Parts: sequence; structure tokens; C-alpha cells
Amino acid sequence: MGGAQPRTSCRRLFKQLEILSVPCHYILSLTNFIINNHEIFQTHSSVHNINTRHKHHLHGPNANLSCFQKSTFYAGIKIFNSLPPSLTILKNDKAKFKAALRKYLYTHCFYCLYEFFICTDDL
Repeated sequence: MGGAQPRTSCRRLFKQLEILSVPCHYILSLTNFIINNHEIFQTHSSVHNINTRHKHHLHGPNANLSCFQKSTFYAGIKIFNSLPPSLTILKNDKAKFKAALRKYLYTHCFYCLYEFFICTDDL
């Protein structure tokens, strides 16, 4: 399809053909869940009155159990809070947010969640 050799990395082809990798699909589906169900999540500013730089981030519940820390609810909050600020300001406009998130994921083509969490690039 892309004319690549059998042992060639697909990262360049994914970007060229605008195909999302499996971790990117995971990120996309979790953030879509967060955006579509934003009323069940609290921000830091709704939990406390301290004016911090992360006051608009989602507040993650305290979790002692590893099974809860590995759940999609907890992971969704962690992923959403790791998005660049240029994406999170679009969270009130679902169509623009989803389009910008897809563009961000296409251009970066993450192969694992660790790459997503350490990425400091903005759009």
C-alpha cells in the first residue's frame, strides 16, 4: 500500500496516510469519553479555592487500589490532563476539539502511552 520494505518502520507511513496507531486510538477514545461526559468530572478549581496554574485540569480521585488506577476512568483523566493547553481550551466545542486532537495524534503518531506522556510539542 505504501511501497515500504517489510522491515521498515511504519511511523512515517502512518503520518503520510493519516492512520492512527493503536495507542492513538486509545487516547482518542478516552478523550472522547471525557468530552462527551464532562459533567461527571470535576476540575481542580471546583475541589478547592486555591488559584493554581492547573486549576482547569480534571481532578483525579484518590485511588489506593491498582485495579482502579488502571481503569479507563482514571486513565482518561490522566491522559486528558497531559494534553497540550492548545487542545484543552477547545474542550467546550466538541467538533473543534475532536478535529484538533485527531490532527495532533496524526502528526505525532505515538507508538506507546509513554511517548504521549513525555511529548512536550504543541500543535
